[in-house]
Formats: sequence, C-alpha cells, structure tokens
Amino acid sequence: MASSTLENGYCSYNEHSSQSASPGCMQKFRLYETGSNFYMIGRDKSRTYWRVLKIDRLNPSELNIREDSTTYSKSECSELLRRIHEGNKPTGGLKFVTTCYGIVGFIKFLGPYYMLLITRRRQIGAICGHNVYAVSKSEMIPLPNSSVCAGIADSKNENRCLPNPAC
Repeated sequence: MASSTLENGYCSYNEHSSQSASPGCMQKFRLYETGSNFYMIGRDKSRTYWRVLKIDRLNPSELNIREDSTTYSKSECSELLRRIHEGNKPTGGLKFVTTCYGIVGFIKFLGPYYMLLITRRRQIGAICGHNVYAVSKSEMIPLPNSSVCAGIADSKNENRCLPNPAC
C-alpha cells in the first residue's frame, strides 16, 4: 500500500508504507493575517489533516517562520483560528488574505521580505498517477504590516521597482 507523509514540512512518498494516520501532502492553503503574524493554513487532499505555518510580520530584516508541530482536524483548526481572531480583536482580529497552492519562497530586495505564492494552477499532466501542475498565477505579498513599514529606510528606492510596494 502506498502513502504520502509530511516529514519536516516536506512531502515524501513511500509505496510500501501502510500508515493511514499520517498527515499526507498539503494540497491547498489559506493565508490569514493579524497585525503581527501571517498564518498559512494547509490541508491535505481529503480534507482530513490541517497544518499551520506562522510567519512573523514585526521584524522586517529577519525571516521568522514557525511550523506548528500539531496536525489538526477541520474543527480543531477552525477553533484555533477563532481563538487567534479573539486574541487579536484589539488590533483588527484575524483577516483572510488569499487562497493558494504553495509558497514558492521568500525574497528580499532593499527593504522587507516578500512571500511569493502560487495563487492559480493548471493541470498539465500526470506521472505515475500523480497530477502535475503549472503555475498560472502568482502573488507577491509583503511580510511587514503598515506600522512596521514606516521605519524602513530604503522603502522609496524599493517602491520604484515594485508593482505593489510593501511600504
């Protein structure tokens, strides 16, 4: 029996494994934000397992990412998001940003970091029963919030070069 597992944030495939309680590969993601963090919520294809990646927005010169080691059910993940929203109500709560299919990476020019997301994909084939996708659309999201942007020295130079400047 074949299975996919998530180990240290990466998807691995084992055609001889019989583990049915492993989280599998994350297939779709929803990005949420508070004033201090982004929360990338990923789910597997069967919508059984949910994982959380927390990305700091307060320090523009450093990239601070933390993967929550817990694997959540849908209801547990909804409860976690509700608690995050309640805890951040004084600063605007938790807001939905976008749906995506993956993080391409993080990039830094002169100022803050940006997160590059795959926001649209199209299937171009299959290999051994696994769908293969091409990126149809991507989005570059600035990590810092607007109050952090005020203190960034190179923002004018960076903003000249970017279609959607962070600051």
